[in-house]
Amino acid sequence: MAIRLGSSAFGMPLAEQLSTLVNRWSSHRFQLAHASRLHNERDFTANKVLYLLGSNGPMRPSELATEVGTGRANVSKVVARLESDGLVARSLDETDARATLVSLTARGEVVSSDVFTIGEEMIAELTAGWTRAERATLTSLLERLNAATERYERRLTTRSRPTGSK
Repeated sequence: MAIRLGSSAFGMPLAEQLSTLVNRWSSHRFQLAHASRLHNERDFTANKVLYLLGSNGPMRPSELATEVGTGRANVSKVVARLESDGLVARSLDETDARATLVSLTARGEVVSSDVFTIGEEMIAELTAGWTRAERATLTSLLERLNAATERYERRLTTRSRPTGSK
């Protein structure tokens, strides 16, 4: 299929709008500009690690590297800086003694909450002219879409596992 210049390659307006939104919000430029609202000295990757730990709870460094989209060595350096700042702590993974987990400290939880606050402020600004009912409708539809996406991802990742893997 050739991309039509001046129009979307998508034949479905919903796919076009979601693609545009996801691409814009996940772009490095947007993420850097948005993170600049934190007014802290931490770099983009450090703030992303704080966000991930605040969202997911304790994580292995390899999981952080995958989610951040960087190498383990870089995540190790970022975690070491956050640890020296008293924002994260490393501990042994009780389910696998060979692995470590990174988690937020009490101070890290406070700092991490700033990441969520700027996200909430952004959504409030973007939907400022919306009614409460419009925001509730979008929230409900996104909950359904997220649940369907999770099922889709689970189905795809289950299919793609080699025989004998867990």
